[in-house]
Amino acid sequence: MSRLGELWAARRMPLRCGLFRADGTGREADCDGADLTRFVLGEPFGPAAADRALADRTHADVFAVAALPDGSGRLVSGGGSHGSDGFFARLGPRGEPRWLVHLLCNELVEIAVDWPLATFTNNCGNTLTIDLTSPDFSDTPRNRPPAERD
Repeated sequence: MSRLGELWAARRMPLRCGLFRADGTGREADCDGADLTRFVLGEPFGPAAADRALADRTHADVFAVAALPDGSGRLVSGGGSHGSDGFFARLGPRGEPRWLVHLLCNELVEIAVDWPLATFTNNCGNTLTIDLTSPDFSDTPRNRPPAERD
């Protein structure tokens, strides 16, 4: 089981903001807080940086679940130990995490899927939309940048 999988089984998530993949890699992630008018993925980081980030963790409470129309799994979203923590994640068919995004955006309490788009709504009524077919949010990593830094 991956480190992300171990955390998820304990209903924990990384405290650091970022996109964390089950393969041990990820990317920096940022938004403009609860407004959710800006969401960016930054530089990739490799397994060593991801492993350090996974050492500091917070609780993960799931508030919303949405099945994916192709049967490949589901999306979940929720919050952490503080009201400013928010996350969304893609789980495989057996509930194993494929990736998880942690942000300081307030709790994400609703999910709407209009394939290939997924929209997450926080407890302030603001939304963030991602494309589930993009390399970062697909079921398996594709077209990953060749140089990932630790």
